[in-house]
Amino acid sequence: MMLKSFILIFLLFIVNLFPQAERTTKGAANGYAWLAMDDLSLPYSITKENYLNSILDRIKLTNEKHPEIASLSCKEDINKLMKESKSAKISLKDVAIEMDKFYSQKDNLVIPIIFAYCYTIKKFAGASTEELNDYRDEVLLFCYE
Repeated sequence: MMLKSFILIFLLFIVNLFPQAERTTKGAANGYAWLAMDDLSLPYSITKENYLNSILDRIKLTNEKHPEIASLSCKEDINKLMKESKSAKISLKDVAIEMDKFYSQKDNLVIPIIFAYCYTIKKFAGASTEELNDYRDEVLLFCYE
């Protein structure tokens, strides 16, 4: 438990180390922060898998009560994956690869990491391309309001 707390504090420190205007949207780390995790030359670089692990810890601790906006949650998708016993087959590396694909579109870089994570979970849960595009549009609307 202490290690998880240390990792979470460490991650918060890392995110705050970068200029806030570009690396956050509405106070949450976004795609620019995600891409910066690839830069191992940074003094406190972390792996994307560790960051994703902190998201999972947050979901467990808060029962996925995101302060960002409840309608953009992926709780139902997480439950679907667990119910269908698919969650054990998805590694953090798989999620990171899909999130890298998501952030390869420049327009998505302003989207907070938590929503890119939910987009990816929805994709793993079987959401259609139309559903994924609608979700992305809702998130972008939230980001720019």
